[in-house]
Amino acid sequence: MKRSYRSPLVLVIILLVGLVIGSVLGQVLGSYAPILNQGSSIGLSTTNLDLGIINVTFGFNVSLNLAGALGLIIAIIFYQRM
Repeated sequence: MKRSYRSPLVLVIILLVGLVIGSVLGQVLGSYAPILNQGSSIGLSTTNLDLGIINVTFGFNVSLNLAGALGLIIAIIFYQRM
Protein backbone atom coordinates (compact mmCIF):
# COMPACT_ATOMS: atom_id res chain seq x y z
CA MET A 1 0.00 0.00 0.00
CA LYS A 2 1.29 3.43 -0.93
CA ARG A 3 1.69 5.72 2.04
CA SER A 4 1.20 9.39 1.35
CA TYR A 5 2.29 12.02 3.87
CA ARG A 6 0.84 15.42 3.09
CA SER A 7 1.98 18.26 5.24
CA PRO A 8 -0.09 21.42 5.75
CA LEU A 9 2.99 23.40 4.75
CA VAL A 10 3.04 21.64 1.38
CA LEU A 11 -0.64 22.52 0.93
CA VAL A 12 -0.01 26.20 1.65
CA ILE A 13 2.96 26.31 -0.73
CA ILE A 14 1.02 24.60 -3.54
CA LEU A 15 -1.95 26.94 -3.04
CA LEU A 16 0.25 30.04 -3.10
CA VAL A 17 2.08 28.87 -6.22
CA GLY A 18 -1.23 28.13 -7.98
CA LEU A 19 -2.62 31.52 -6.97
CA VAL A 20 0.47 33.43 -8.12
CA ILE A 21 0.77 31.58 -11.44
CA GLY A 22 -2.94 32.03 -12.14
CA SER A 23 -2.83 35.73 -11.30
CA VAL A 24 0.23 36.32 -13.47
CA LEU A 25 -1.37 34.47 -16.38
CA GLY A 26 -4.51 36.55 -15.88
CA GLN A 27 -2.47 39.75 -16.10
CA VAL A 28 -0.58 38.55 -19.19
CA LEU A 29 -3.61 37.14 -21.02
CA GLY A 30 -5.92 39.96 -19.91
CA SER A 31 -5.54 41.81 -23.20
CA TYR A 32 -6.61 38.73 -25.19
CA ALA A 33 -9.36 37.52 -22.83
CA PRO A 34 -10.41 40.43 -20.58
CA ILE A 35 -12.62 38.21 -18.42
CA LEU A 36 -9.52 36.53 -16.97
CA ASN A 37 -8.41 39.84 -15.49
CA GLN A 38 -11.76 40.60 -13.81
CA GLY A 39 -11.59 40.49 -10.04
CA SER A 40 -11.72 42.36 -6.80
CA SER A 41 -9.36 43.67 -4.18
CA ILE A 42 -9.89 43.36 -0.44
CA GLY A 43 -7.71 44.42 2.42
CA LEU A 44 -6.68 46.95 4.99
CA SER A 45 -5.23 50.27 3.95
CA THR A 46 -1.87 51.20 5.40
CA THR A 47 -1.92 52.60 8.92
CA ASN A 48 1.06 54.25 10.60
CA LEU A 49 1.82 53.96 14.29
CA ASP A 50 4.39 56.56 15.35
CA LEU A 51 5.79 55.94 18.83
CA GLY A 52 8.44 58.62 18.67
CA ILE A 53 11.39 56.24 18.45
CA ILE A 54 9.78 53.56 16.30
CA ASN A 55 7.49 54.03 13.32
CA VAL A 56 5.44 50.93 12.44
CA THR A 57 3.29 50.60 9.32
CA PHE A 58 0.48 48.04 9.08
CA GLY A 59 -1.31 47.07 5.89
CA PHE A 60 -2.71 44.10 4.00
CA ASN A 61 -4.17 43.86 0.51
CA VAL A 62 -5.27 40.86 -1.58
CA SER A 63 -6.19 41.16 -5.25
CA LEU A 64 -7.87 38.11 -6.75
CA ASN A 65 -8.84 37.80 -10.40
CA LEU A 66 -10.66 35.00 -12.21
CA ALA A 67 -7.46 33.41 -13.49
CA GLY A 68 -6.04 33.38 -9.94
CA ALA A 69 -9.16 31.62 -8.69
CA LEU A 70 -8.82 29.04 -11.47
CA GLY A 71 -5.16 28.54 -10.54
CA LEU A 72 -6.23 28.03 -6.94
CA ILE A 73 -8.78 25.38 -7.96
CA ILE A 74 -6.20 23.60 -10.11
CA ALA A 75 -3.73 23.66 -7.18
CA ILE A 76 -6.35 22.07 -4.89
CA ILE A 77 -7.01 19.31 -7.44
CA PHE A 78 -3.25 18.78 -7.83
CA TYR A 79 -2.80 18.50 -4.06
CA GLN A 80 -5.62 15.95 -3.76
CA ARG A 81 -4.08 13.77 -6.46
CA MET A 82 -0.63 13.78 -4.83
